[in-house]
Amino acid sequence: MLNCASKGSAAPLALLFTVVSMFFTTAYLKNSFSQAAMEKYRYTEWKALYAAEAGLNDVGIIVLPYITSDTLLLPNGVMYGEDEKNQPIGMYKDIACSTQLIPNTTRKEYKAYSTGVAEYLTSSGTPVSIERRVFTSMVPQGFEEFMYFTHEEAPIGPGNTGTVNFGGSDDLEGKVHTNGSMTFSQFGCPDFSGEVNITFEAIEQNGNAINWGGCNEGVFEDDDGNTILDTVSQIIFPPDNSAEVARQNATKIFTADDKLFRSGKTDTLIMTEINFVEGGYWATQWTYNIPPVGSPPAEYDFTWVDPESYPGNSLALGEPNSARFAIPGGFESEVGYDATWLVVSGNDLNGIPVDPDLFDSGDNVTLINEAGNVASGFEVANAIPFGDNVAISIGPGFFTSNPPNAPPAAFGFVPGEVITLTNLDAPTGLAEDFEWNENTLYHDHDLTEANPENWDSYCGAGDRQHFDFDYWVAGGINCDIFTCPNEIYNSEHVYMSRTFFSRRSSPQIIYIKGGQVLVRGVVDGQYTIVTDDYTEYRVHSSSSTVDRVWGNIWLIDDIVYSDSYGNGQIIHPQDGGTNNVLGLIAGGSVIIANTLPNGARGGGAGNGNIKINAAILAMNGGFISQYWQNTTSGYSGPLITNYDPRPIGDGRGGHRNNYRPESQTGIYSTNNQGDYRGFVRLWGSVVQFRRGYMKRNQTGPYMTGDIGYDKDYHYDWNLKLNPPPYFPDLQNTNNTVILKMASYGEASRTND
Repeated sequence: MLNCASKGSAAPLALLFTVVSMFFTTAYLKNSFSQAAMEKYRYTEWKALYAAEAGLNDVGIIVLPYITSDTLLLPNGVMYGEDEKNQPIGMYKDIACSTQLIPNTTRKEYKAYSTGVAEYLTSSGTPVSIERRVFTSMVPQGFEEFMYFTHEEAPIGPGNTGTVNFGGSDDLEGKVHTNGSMTFSQFGCPDFSGEVNITFEAIEQNGNAINWGGCNEGVFEDDDGNTILDTVSQIIFPPDNSAEVARQNATKIFTADDKLFRSGKTDTLIMTEINFVEGGYWATQWTYNIPPVGSPPAEYDFTWVDPESYPGNSLALGEPNSARFAIPGGFESEVGYDATWLVVSGNDLNGIPVDPDLFDSGDNVTLINEAGNVASGFEVANAIPFGDNVAISIGPGFFTSNPPNAPPAAFGFVPGEVITLTNLDAPTGLAEDFEWNENTLYHDHDLTEANPENWDSYCGAGDRQHFDFDYWVAGGINCDIFTCPNEIYNSEHVYMSRTFFSRRSSPQIIYIKGGQVLVRGVVDGQYTIVTDDYTEYRVHSSSSTVDRVWGNIWLIDDIVYSDSYGNGQIIHPQDGGTNNVLGLIAGGSVIIANTLPNGARGGGAGNGNIKINAAILAMNGGFISQYWQNTTSGYSGPLITNYDPRPIGDGRGGHRNNYRPESQTGIYSTNNQGDYRGFVRLWGSVVQFRRGYMKRNQTGPYMTGDIGYDKDYHYDWNLKLNPPPYFPDLQNTNNTVILKMASYGEASRTND
């Protein structure tokens, strides 16, 4: 019986095991189906992500450099690629591109978003659509990223030999680029410690972009033997569009062309100084003229007095610095003035005395108001002193008009407005009391033509440039802007008195409109100074001749950041960096002026040198020293050599630092002594149209000891993190901004 009972329990146990086995099998199959569904879902997710990235690469990044406003592309989508079943990988759509200012900067950030879509069918036949969204942000590459950049690897400046090379004294840390061809010395090779770029265009044009000299490919190897040389597309230079953007976004404009092309008046130029100090900067402006300067014109400014405020038979004039018509002097609309005399004060508004002997019978004179909408004129019959005044008798041809309309006039001069009286037939010629009043000391074009009326070209960016005009020497002997500033800042040449502008929390762009600028000081903040390329003006001795003054930036002393070390070295990013930054965008050149603080008169052997913290960009010139003003006895004047058909000196070096008048003998060194000024100690970057000379010596047009500076250049790595405000962006030859990736990642659907 026991055996029978044991045999009877097998069926339930078998059934139990069967049920348990079916449960595990069902669970296994269910899990297998779930795993398969999950794998299919995940696979489709990756396909959607892949499609999104394809949209970013195929469309978003390509379009970004061209956009000018927020742009949405392909809202309906485009199918992309093929999977293992020859079906589309997915679709990309909604390529959203936009720009925005990077906080606390003046540079744009470019963003692109792309949505990828992929689909699959579930085991039950239900379609599932999955979307993934990715983005990238890109920022423009700027010229401040270069330690050294030239558009043409050729020299610029007086005494131009036409050749320049990289030699053993060139130690360049940071990125180097030239759109031209590089030439190496036969007697030493440079040391590059960063990326070096040459261009496809230079290779195509010249057959190669490197003239090896005594060097080889080893100059482009890093410490591990890897090449640092790269070939890239040419970069547009000068960056006219970006420079104009800086001007248009100026936070302060100093106008220097107010006194140009005024009707009935000679042109006067204006020099600006920006002297940085902690907390802001001081600005001053002076007037000056570039020789040749003509004889003082019979040109006077007066305040107009109502003629009818005096009796009709009177020549009286009691108001100072004034003028009126007289006897009777009244005005009738559509007829003009009824007068037989013009009466003017003995001194005009500028303190210029009126000499009646300058008004001869038959001379033609004009009167024009500042607005230029009232003009009058006549032929002089006679001119006589009349008490403290001068009375000019009105002869034939008396008229009054409202330009551009012909006579008669509908209205006359307004009492209280300024009018300019000009004798169009006054004696001409060069002013005898104006120092260094010679064409060949200032101009390199048309040297054989002393008369500007016969000139047929303009001063070029590579010609001799000048800053030390009358305002600079107004303090007299042994006095300059550094030792006796009051005499300079309070001289008769002042146009805008020295004024302080406080630092602001936001980046500042200082635009010098229509002129040159002197720069020095301690920079406390974020600044860019920008000038125009050049300004046209009428030559003083010949108002019919137009010339150009280039928008140069003159460094007259050290320019350093407030937190830099005593030797000019900046605080590097790894040590905390600096928030201070300065960009110098010169339409012409950035020039180290010949001043005592900069090592003039051979000061390089003592307290010379100049310290510079700045990103420098010379649009049409170079970064250059003022070596053409030097103290060598044989090479300081307007000598023309076999190397260059232009003069190599300005003739004033022996009369500067300190000032000596032209009537005295200048103080000169021997040719062998030269005029060595020390080192240019720069922490920043240098970008220039052509390479500016820093030092001249034998063999060449200056057969002398050293004139100028040795170079001690270092890249300021802070510039990669904190570029100067509105410093120009890089553009390819297709006029698109060159961008670099700043970030990349997956975005949520709400990140639009």
